[in-house]
Amino acid sequence: MPGTDRVGLERVAQELHTEATSGNPEPGRLRQFATQLKDKLLEGASTMAATQGIQMAEQALAALMQ
Repeated sequence: MPGTDRVGLERVAQELHTEATSGNPEPGRLRQFATQLKDKLLEGASTMAATQGIQMAEQALAALMQ
């Protein structure tokens, strides 16, 4: 994954983590960050780790929709 893509992925992952671990996480923001994370992984997904990350993001999004 090119450096600029990796930096963007790390930024979104950090924002998701920050929101998820806040005292009162907002489901809408969690969905937004999880969707962004999934999209960024899809852009550069060719490894098993990226594929697993996409699956985890999809599971998280499904859980948030319940």
